[in-house]
Amino acid sequence: MKKLLILILLLGAQFAFSQTIKKEDQQSPTQTSEAKKEELKISDTISTAPEFPGGMVALRKYIGSEINVSKFSDSPGTFKSVTTFDVNPDGSMSSISTTGNSPVLNKEMDRIMKKLKKKWKPGIINGNPVKTKFTMPMGLSF
Repeated sequence: MKKLLILILLLGAQFAFSQTIKKEDQQSPTQTSEAKKEELKISDTISTAPEFPGGMVALRKYIGSEINVSKFSDSPGTFKSVTTFDVNPDGSMSSISTTGNSPVLNKEMDRIMKKLKKKWKPGIINGNPVKTKFTMPMGLSF
């Protein structure tokens, strides 16, 4: 009898905590908000990604010349980070943030990217420059 009761409780709990469909997911495609329509339109028409003058090779060369490797001498190993930022329509950078397994590398990448003053070639949508998010992974081994 106890086993039957436990089985019923487990099945009841699974039913009670199972996934449900959110109200906005139940809307028909004609009821989507204007923001969602605009987002779909933008993602379908991106024609050119933002680009650093000279390409990724020039950007990596700049980072290599600016990074202070003495900060990593205390703890050898492999460090990984991902820096994300926005490239504005005028080519400037904003909203710079870095995450990764090393706080030292994260701070160093933030410092280097904030110091960078060269203008980027902005992302293009429908022939117009737009604000575009850029993600750049970085890995170092010592």
